[in-house]
Amino acid sequence: MKKLMLLPLAALVGASFTANAQEPMTQNFDYISGGLQISKFSKDLPSGLNSMTDGGAGLYLRGSWNFTDNFFVEMRGDAVASDDITVSNGLMGLGYYMPINEDFTVYGMAGFAKTRYEFDAKFNGTTFTAGVEDSGFTGEMGARYQVMDKWMIEPAVRFAAYDDTMYELRLGNNVQVTDHVSLEANVSRLDFDFNKETNFQLGARYNF
Repeated sequence: MKKLMLLPLAALVGASFTANAQEPMTQNFDYISGGLQISKFSKDLPSGLNSMTDGGAGLYLRGSWNFTDNFFVEMRGDAVASDDITVSNGLMGLGYYMPINEDFTVYGMAGFAKTRYEFDAKFNGTTFTAGVEDSGFTGEMGARYQVMDKWMIEPAVRFAAYDDTMYELRLGNNVQVTDHVSLEANVSRLDFDFNKETNFQLGARYNF
């Protein structure tokens, strides 16, 4: 499971942010979040020399920094494992958000994304490692809508220009617990040419 810690997001943790407790939930792009992730695959993938898997469990991590005006940088990463296979996704992007009102904000983001399938197996005391990686430009459009006083939803659609274009549909749910802490429950669907990946995430977010 130590491979799950190799997420491409650690750079944001050391950033310094300023807090504004009165800022609407839909307009706060200064945060870090993370938690557990369960993934299901549309087809069986090799997870060992003599085994297959249709899913895995692991972690996700996300961070955003609203560094000036309405511009922000965001980093995301997730990794799930089952036996000897690890599947990871990561991205880094520059975005711009536009508040429509206090309850509704839209945004766009462009950047770089990467997906990797890594297989480690031991045979007669020897470890074999093989990996398949794809990367390319990514673009996303999304929105934030405050459904209730403490509940915000975050629908988004994204594509990544891999060898075969990947499409993602995502719905985030954010429930505020305190001025700075909220709970997350997210679901996403990644459509690759050879596989479809459905992710369920449960975690927490700290808003600066």
